[in-house]
Amino acid sequence: MKKPPLSIYALIAACLLPAGCESTQLTEAVSTDVSAPEQVQVGNAPVDTHPIQDGALKFTGPFPDHDYPFPVKDSGVEVRIDGDTAVEWLDEERVIFSALAPGEPRMQGTFGARKQSPGRVVVWNTLTEKVTDLGEGQLWCSHSGAFTIWYKGKDSMSWLKKGSLNNFHVTRGWREGDPIKHQDMHTCQIYDGPPKTVAPADHVVFELREQDGFLDTGSRKQALMDRKDPVVLIRPDGARKDLPLLPIEMDGVWWEEWAGVYILDQFTANGLHIPPKPDRVPLLHPDGTLQWIPIPARYSRRNEAATIALTRRGLLVGSTRAAIEHNPGESGLYLIRGDNWVRLADWYIGNTETLFKGLRNRGIAISPSGCKVAFKHGKGVLTKYRSPYTIQMIDVCKGK
Repeated sequence: MKKPPLSIYALIAACLLPAGCESTQLTEAVSTDVSAPEQVQVGNAPVDTHPIQDGALKFTGPFPDHDYPFPVKDSGVEVRIDGDTAVEWLDEERVIFSALAPGEPRMQGTFGARKQSPGRVVVWNTLTEKVTDLGEGQLWCSHSGAFTIWYKGKDSMSWLKKGSLNNFHVTRGWREGDPIKHQDMHTCQIYDGPPKTVAPADHVVFELREQDGFLDTGSRKQALMDRKDPVVLIRPDGARKDLPLLPIEMDGVWWEEWAGVYILDQFTANGLHIPPKPDRVPLLHPDGTLQWIPIPARYSRRNEAATIALTRRGLLVGSTRAAIEHNPGESGLYLIRGDNWVRLADWYIGNTETLFKGLRNRGIAISPSGCKVAFKHGKGVLTKYRSPYTIQMIDVCKGK
């Protein structure tokens, strides 16, 4: 093992209403060795020197003692280089994701084709290697085996494919005059009417699951650096709780289904932290408990770590640090536990060109067991515009 070097959403807009599917949680206990650094007083945020309580997330199992300890499977299916590539697990073996249709350009943003291509959605069975094409469209939402695919029909209107792999149907998307609905972004569930909890219009908020409420990070009129009041957890019934967390210490909300916790930070390169703050990742439990997981200094936002996820074996970090033409540098996918880390893969990981601002998709997905990682992977910096990006998979609970 190595030591690191120093080196709405109330309303779904217009046509994009995804399918509903019920939320489920893994009931197996998650046991661990994650420790909690003492929290210091910053601004008006309350001091909480013991944020880890009973039931806190813990990592289990042996930790690798060398780089590239696990085999990597490649779907061989190309995905867009720029923009968000949606990827989710349907179950412990099958991955669903947005892909390029044959002949579509790899770049479709500022530096590529100006008009986005229709794309297609595929399901990759990581056990049999079989790839099933579900037809034209983009994966809009997927949770617990159910999914919604959005596509534009020949009538130029929006249509949805909703259901499960063996039982889905086509329905129209949102139309002017349809009843108001709102969506739980974490579980894909659609609810009738407006959301139960209404956030202040001039505040920056991040929605949690329907039953959990949302996080209020303060007024839009104030710069992020100037918001010194703590983040507030607001429940559906209006109950409020000040968290020992400043707005600048989070930049989004991601529900990690297998672990039953929210990740509140993705260390995007252009984010800001208040030094000298310990390098750590905040996790929010549904009961309102805040937990901090320490992370080596090299993966602070200043060092271009991009995506963060949780596995049963440890913290997963996709880093873009020091990647240059024909040389991956220190970029790649890393597994971290405490001060120990190993490199799982090289080059670009996940949706590296997008910010984590409340979006569900990271270009990385964790299976229901917390063991398997499906991720968007590509090579090179200058070469990436002509090199293929594909979805790959690693099982961190099985070594070579």
